[in-house]
Amino acid sequence: MVDNSRSSESGLVERARLVVEALERDDVEAVAAARSARLADWDPGPWMREVWAVRMQATAGSGRRLVAGWKVHDRLVRFQVEGDRGQAFVTVLLDADGLFGLNVAAELRDGTFGICIGCAKGQHDELRAFWERLVDAPLSFGDGFGRAPRWPDPAYPQQLHLDVVVPDLEAAEADVLAHGATKLRDSGEFRVYADPAGHPFCLYPGRDRELVRVVFDCPDPSVLADFWAGMLEMPERVEESADRVVISRSDGRLPMIALQRVEGYQAPRWPDPEYPSQLHLDVFFDDREERERLALRLGAVKLPPEGGSCPVYVDPAGHPFCLCMAGE
Repeated sequence: MVDNSRSSESGLVERARLVVEALERDDVEAVAAARSARLADWDPGPWMREVWAVRMQATAGSGRRLVAGWKVHDRLVRFQVEGDRGQAFVTVLLDADGLFGLNVAAELRDGTFGICIGCAKGQHDELRAFWERLVDAPLSFGDGFGRAPRWPDPAYPQQLHLDVVVPDLEAAEADVLAHGATKLRDSGEFRVYADPAGHPFCLYPGRDRELVRVVFDCPDPSVLADFWAGMLEMPERVEESADRVVISRSDGRLPMIALQRVEGYQAPRWPDPEYPSQLHLDVFFDDREERERLALRLGAVKLPPEGGSCPVYVDPAGHPFCLCMAGE
């Protein structure tokens, strides 16, 4: 008797392995031929040069070899790759039609998230160059910017902002101002700026340069802290008052999430450009269906599809976020 489940599993892993091997030998045509119809317009060449090659070298190094591959579920296969520098974990997403997602990570962690910063069309490169100088973090940049924030004007809210620590505050200020930032306020222990698109951010003095907090505006910090603590497995409340709550992971891994009360809070109305989200989180899990059930139970609302690769939800304060499988 044939074990069809095992045969199906090995077939899925083998299909994924062929994609990884094509990526490793820089075979753009083979990767393009493996695309699902949903990626018909995707040119894999730039991604292979700018993402695959860079991340694999940074994580695993040279002399790489696949040491293990396994099926996570019916659409997701993961490989462990080792090289002279260390290891990388490669996620391959496949449907019946072919390849529809790829990711490279240094470690396996469910619930990681990226930060998408809204900007005008044609502004992606400028904004990416600005933020890459400032911090090493998983950032992306999306269209649909709409009205820019005018902090602290509540009629043009920031919605979210980033807190960054730097070892030399004066030098960091000089650098961001030279590359398009605007200084908004000096609050003593920290300083507030706007990036070239108008998004406020804060610089704090610290030992290393790193993104320490993603800060959400909201009407009730405690309620929103409960939601994101459950979604991102951040059970620790490292700061708590009526106006501000900061939550973190048990292992202290950054960035933390901060929730701050804003009087007259005005929620985004995605995808209305007059009420933009400004920034949003892309949250990654291996099992999106299971995590969707949790999100809805915690108080999220799923929004109608509006294009894009991942479904969109809003948290209890109305902030949109995308719930993605690793690799999308």
